[in-house]
Amino acid sequence: MPEHLDGAATARQQIRALHEAWFVASHEKDLDASMAPFHTSVVTYEHSSPLRYTDIEAIREECRRGFDMQSDDFAWTVPDLVVETDGDLAVAWGLNRMANRREDGTEQVMWSRGTRVFKRFAQGWKMIHQHVSFPFDPATGAAATDLEP
Repeated sequence: MPEHLDGAATARQQIRALHEAWFVASHEKDLDASMAPFHTSVVTYEHSSPLRYTDIEAIREECRRGFDMQSDDFAWTVPDLVVETDGDLAVAWGLNRMANRREDGTEQVMWSRGTRVFKRFAQGWKMIHQHVSFPFDPATGAAATDLEP
């Protein structure tokens, strides 16, 4: 295998491993570990207002608020995660599956869309951009959080 292809495969594996660690950190509601993939200069478009987050502490607070709304068995995954790399840049995208148990024991699942851009720095891969969103219902203008793939 040509060296550049082997390097791309390794980079894709590293981005997938980063996501797997991120999923575990989210399940454990470990805020520090959940923030580990973020570069300090990240620009992220979250599910909630404002339109754009650029301050790492504001992003951390948004993450904390999200964890506070979830039950103890919260799980975030991207079952259809696609990763593409080119040199020191990587793009990952797929549908975010966010699930937890309600008080009555039933599972609540919401799906959203997610695209993340990573750059390789001396300390490893860091996310420099994230865009997560819910589609909207054009009839009501409300977020469509009940859609399934």
